Amino acid sequence: MKRNGVNGQAVSVEDIKRQELLAKAKKNKEKFRIYFSKYWLLYAMLFPTVVYLLIFNYYPMLGLQLAFKDWKMKEGLWGSPWATNEDGTLFLFKNFYVLMSDHTFWQKFGNTLRISSLRLIFGFPMPIILVIFLNELTSERYKKIIQSISYLPHFISWIIISGIIISMTESGTGFQNIMKAIFGKELYFFTDNNLFIVMLVVSSIWKSCGWGTIIYFAAITGIGQELYEAATVDGANRWQKIRFITLPGILPAITITLILNLSNIVYGGFDQVFNMYNTAVYDKGDILETYLYRIGVSGGEYALGTAVGLFNSLIALVLTLVANYSVRLIGGEGIW
Repeated sequence: MKRNGVNGQAVSVEDIKRQELLAKAKKNKEKFRIYFSKYWLLYAMLFPTVVYLLIFNYYPMLGLQLAFKDWKMKEGLWGSPWATNEDGTLFLFKNFYVLMSDHTFWQKFGNTLRISSLRLIFGFPMPIILVIFLNELTSERYKKIIQSISYLPHFISWIIISGIIISMTESGTGFQNIMKAIFGKELYFFTDNNLFIVMLVVSSIWKSCGWGTIIYFAAITGIGQELYEAATVDGANRWQKIRFITLPGILPAITITLILNLSNIVYGGFDQVFNMYNTAVYDKGDILETYLYRIGVSGGEYALGTAVGLFNSLIALVLTLVANYSVRLIGGEGIW
């Protein structure tokens, strides 16, 4: 389809659209130039962050190609050949095939999902419950004291916490005497697989619960006090205010936190497990990250270790996309 131009020449619709896009791009470029010249100092302040992300977040992604190569120490990352079969044919997914064919890999994957799911089921609601409890306290002094105490475990490393728990659960300690009085026997958390998982979940909740309330406190501060005052005038009690004002007010923060937690479900918490586990609890306590450490770092199988890490990342990406889509589908706010 053609139209007459300014000089009576035939101009196609495609040419008109192309000219409009060029004009729009030129306008946006000029607009950015004016904006940049006005706020160049802000862009200069952003530059170190961009450089940091490029060096420490994006450049290491080049190492993912190792998952598709046969690692040769002498030849390095770039010199190592692409993965091949025994007959010499190219097989880029060789390392993934080796992992998928290994029963041990799936056992560690199941352990990771079990531990992470239990942390999510029992640990995710705890900061919400705690922040609601603290929000209902009338004494600001007690509220700040409890907040400070609940934040402290976050700043203690898992190395120290594991040492405390190991010492506390030794035979003959006061803790074991209490366990014996309650259950009729001493409980050994580092030799029983099921008790080890219970100890992992409980200690994880204790360490992260208080710190997890920060985002919810920020969300609560955005709730207008006039809503609580109006509810008081209407005769609403505390539970009704929590149900119809506080919870809906922090719901966007809850959904975002839930999406991020779901994306981390394939990560069982390396620091915690590595500092606490032993061969006695390998059946249920050994996770993908510790398995990756043993075969990749300690065992020198860097290609397999990279494949495990990439496998985890892909699953985390899929879970994030599905969770975000599901939340938006039911009318909530996603992370994008």
